[in-house]
Amino acid sequence: MKQPKILFFVIIALLPLVLVSCSLLGGAPVSGGWAGTALHDGIIYVGTRDGRVVAINASSREQQWSWPDTDTSRSLIYTTPIVDGDLVYVGTYSGQVYALTIDRGSERWVYPRTGSMGAIVGNPVIANETMYVSSSDGRVYALDTIYGDLRWKSEPLADKLWTSPVVVGDTLYVSTLDGHIYDLSLETGQSLGWSFKAEAGFASSPVVYEDHIYVGSFDRYLYAIEIGNNGSMWKFPQEEPAGNWFWASPIVNEGIVYAASLDGRLYGINATTGGEMWSYTTKDQKDEPSPIVSSPVLVDNLLIVVNKSGTVYVFDLGAEFGDEVVPSKTIPIGADVRSSFYAQDGLAYVRDENNKDNQLYVVDIDKGEVSWTFNLTEKEE
Repeated sequence: MKQPKILFFVIIALLPLVLVSCSLLGGAPVSGGWAGTALHDGIIYVGTRDGRVVAINASSREQQWSWPDTDTSRSLIYTTPIVDGDLVYVGTYSGQVYALTIDRGSERWVYPRTGSMGAIVGNPVIANETMYVSSSDGRVYALDTIYGDLRWKSEPLADKLWTSPVVVGDTLYVSTLDGHIYDLSLETGQSLGWSFKAEAGFASSPVVYEDHIYVGSFDRYLYAIEIGNNGSMWKFPQEEPAGNWFWASPIVNEGIVYAASLDGRLYGINATTGGEMWSYTTKDQKDEPSPIVSSPVLVDNLLIVVNKSGTVYVFDLGAEFGDEVVPSKTIPIGADVRSSFYAQDGLAYVRDENNKDNQLYVVDIDKGEVSWTFNLTEKEE
C-alpha cells in the first residue's frame, strides 16, 4: 500500500503543471515553464515564461531572434533548447516538437504536423540524427532530426513520462513517475528485456555511470541500480530518508555522485558503496535552507550549484574536503531558479523564473560576480 500513498502526494505536488496548462485551454496569456539555457557558437538559447525561444548574441548582448511571432501559437516550455547542426529544437507543453533554424529562428518542421503527442516536460535527447522524446501520453517517440518524421514510438510505459531519457550505446533508459526503469532499443523502441521496479516513483531522470543507474525517488532516497539486476545496489541516505526529494538528476565523476536535494543540501556520495563523503547546506537570504531544483554542473574541476533562491555556489573539487565541504565562491544573484543552467569558459548562464524580473543572468565564476543580464520580457513594438 506504500506506492499508492506516495503517488497521491506526487500528483498533488505536481498539480501546478496541470493548473498552468489550463491557461492554454482558456485562452489566457501563457506564463510559466522552467526552460533552461544552452550555448552554441556564441549564441545563448533560452525558453521564456511567455512561451518563446530567444536567441541572444553573447558578445554583443543583443537579441538575434525570438520565436514564435504571435501569441496564438505559444505554449509553455519546460524543456531546454537543444542545438544540433543548423537547427535548434524545443518541445512544448502543448505536445509538439519544433525544429528552428539557428540563424533566424524560422520553423523548419513540427511534429506532429497536426494535433498533439502529449505534454513534453522532460528534455529530449539527440543521438545518431534521431531525437528521443518522453511524452505525457506515456510513450517515448523517436524522430528524425532532419525532417521530423516519426521513426518509432514505444508502447505506453506509464500514464505520463515527465523525465528525460538517456542514451547509452544502443540502449535508451527511461524512468517513470510510477517507479519503473525501462531499457529500450534505439532502433525499434522495443524492450530489450530488462526493467526495474521500485516502491516509489522516480523524481529525476536517470544517470548512467559504469553499468549503474543513479536516480532520485519520491520516497526521498537516491538509488543506485545495477543494470540487468532486479534489486538496487544501495540507496542514500542509508538510514533515514533525506529532508526532501532528489528532484534534480545527479552527476557522477571519478567514482563520486554529486546529488542535490529539495532539502537544500548538496551531497557527495561514494558511487560504489552509497556512503556519504560530505554534504553542504545551501541557504536563502534569510539563512534558511533553500531547495536545489536544477542539477549541478561540472566544468573542469569546478562543481557549480545554483539553489532556488538564486545563490551560485562554486566548489573546487581539487581542494581537500573534510566531512563538510566549503565552497570556494558564493555568488548571490537574487534570482528564482528552477530550470537547468549552462556553464562554460568561466561563465554560468542562469535563467530567472520570477515574473517581475524575468532576467537571464550571466555569472562570471572567476570574478565571483554577475557579468551582465538580459531582460527576457518581450519588447513591445
